[in-house]
Amino acid sequence: MSRSVSRRYVTTAWGQTHLTESARPGPPGPPLVCLHATAYSGQTFLPLIEALDGRRRVIAPDTAGYGGSDPPERRWDIEAYAREMRAAIRAAGEGPVDILGYHTGALLAAEIALQDPDLVRRIVMIGVPYYLGEARAERRATLAQPMALTNRLGQFAERWAFLVGERPSGMSLSRGFANFVDELRAYPHGWWAHDAAFSYAVDRAFPLVRQPVLILNPANHLSAPSRAAGAALPQAQVRELPHLSHAIFELAAEELADHVEAFLNAASLDRSRDHPASGPGFETGPVRGVAQL
Repeated sequence: MSRSVSRRYVTTAWGQTHLTESARPGPPGPPLVCLHATAYSGQTFLPLIEALDGRRRVIAPDTAGYGGSDPPERRWDIEAYAREMRAAIRAAGEGPVDILGYHTGALLAAEIALQDPDLVRRIVMIGVPYYLGEARAERRATLAQPMALTNRLGQFAERWAFLVGERPSGMSLSRGFANFVDELRAYPHGWWAHDAAFSYAVDRAFPLVRQPVLILNPANHLSAPSRAAGAALPQAQVRELPHLSHAIFELAAEELADHVEAFLNAASLDRSRDHPASGPGFETGPVRGVAQL
């Protein structure tokens, strides 16, 4: 493990939440809480934590039921995941904080900001699954399929092929394997947070978010939904990153860190968007998982 990273647990009324975080305290100011995609964990953000070492303290919790965090006893909605994440942040002794949300984590960031506006100062989002209507239902039907644990090793062959064998260029073998292990740890309930994400009424929630938001937008199948999210958020700007597509934390951690730091440190923010959103007609793309991002 890198010397810039440490790990610990915090306890809430629900259970224990595992945190991956900066080993050094960092300069004064709000820490950056990074919320991961489903069905992975805070280890997603290891390259970003290292890139921000000495510039900002970073905390990457594992969502309930993922990574090292205790699982819920039943399926939760995004509102419940957000309540427990708020409790974990408070149990860690933090607040106010800035939040970076990645895929499912972007929806959690928005809901946390709605539930506890004083806790959240600014938000960064990447890969926002802002889907409406039939597109949202299709994502839910594809990614929120119930699973059953059997005694056959072959039940994991497809996920091994996708996450390890077919991992995107630039993603290391060890990182692909770590993603596979994250899915195994969440099995057979790893689909629960996808069910929550694609049941969440983003069209009602996002217009109520009052915090400044920066959407970093690589060129991939979530580009159009991310632009639509930028149009729905009252104080959002979309930063297009057309030279990036997949494995963005592995390939561009320093660049992402610079964008994040500039936004979080700005004394005042330009409310205009770098590029207008494209509306509700979203492009479609691979929906086997989000590890390609």
